[in-house]
Amino acid sequence: MSENADLIEPSFRDAIEMIATSAELTDDLKRHWTTSLRQFAKATDRPLEVIPARYSAVRNDLAKWHHAPSGQTPKTVMNHRSNTKRALLYLSQEKGISEHGAPLTADWEKLRAQVSDRLVRSRLSSLIRYCSANNVSPREVDETVVDRFVQYRNRCGKPADDAFRRVLARAWNANIGSIPDWPKRRLSEPAVKSAVEVEWDEFPRGLRRDVDKYLKGLTQIRKSRTGRHIKPLRESTIQGRRAELQAAARMAVKIGIPVEKLDSLAALLKPKVAEKILDAYWEKNGEKPKLYTIDLARRFVAIGKETKCVNDRDCAYGSRACGAASMRKGRRRV
Repeated sequence: MSENADLIEPSFRDAIEMIATSAELTDDLKRHWTTSLRQFAKATDRPLEVIPARYSAVRNDLAKWHHAPSGQTPKTVMNHRSNTKRALLYLSQEKGISEHGAPLTADWEKLRAQVSDRLVRSRLSSLIRYCSANNVSPREVDETVVDRFVQYRNRCGKPADDAFRRVLARAWNANIGSIPDWPKRRLSEPAVKSAVEVEWDEFPRGLRRDVDKYLKGLTQIRKSRTGRHIKPLRESTIQGRRAELQAAARMAVKIGIPVEKLDSLAALLKPKVAEKILDAYWEKNGEKPKLYTIDLARRFVAIGKETKCVNDRDCAYGSRACGAASMRKGRRRV
């Protein structure tokens, strides 16, 4: 493994090196596979060194890889998905990379085998492999170890918030008393955050300033992107726009986006953030997205274009997403 790798198992960087030095692969196959691995890292915005070279670890991200944000064709992304999968499965079969992550020490293997509940075992799997790889015995697991584990996950692009830590602690504590060899030390569960909404003045100044600037522009005669003059909006309409944007920002915080990350209008309208907000509204609506949710998607695109805080490529992606949502209105979401 690379000397400076952050992972406890081989990374995409290691995978590329293994592929490059393989005697069994043709030059064309080496080129295609390494290109696809690099493209996947670029699409997920993660360094090669922190992505596990394991198909089970990236399977979900591969399935969600969309062509629009990268400006590639659907066919190109489909080929990259296929190449990435083939490369990782080849490394598993021919180079001995484990399908399940870092190997377990004997004491962890013995303890894990006693967990009969598959869901509990799954929720503890990543912590167990982290401890095993770092020579932390079961009886040494405490809050300090969990802190280091959470930092490791965050560094590797796998968010581990309080909700994740609560689930982890509950899974660990569920085995105390029911499995004789399980350590007696309990892990603490972070308290559930209050449902009280964040006040607008608690959001970063940059976001509040950008929103005020955008709304002020709506009070003036302005030109559209086609050169057509647009009349100022009524005060009631502007206040409605303000309420929409503030509600969208609060929704972003509710679904786990740190309030300090929402430091500008561009940060709020970033495709990955906007998509999560719209998905949250849709989940709240039920099977069918309400007109408010569809209109909000269009509004995000329009604001991005008008303020130029979102580039043309991302605006185009947002426009296609809006169209897809409109077509799905009235159909069952699958």
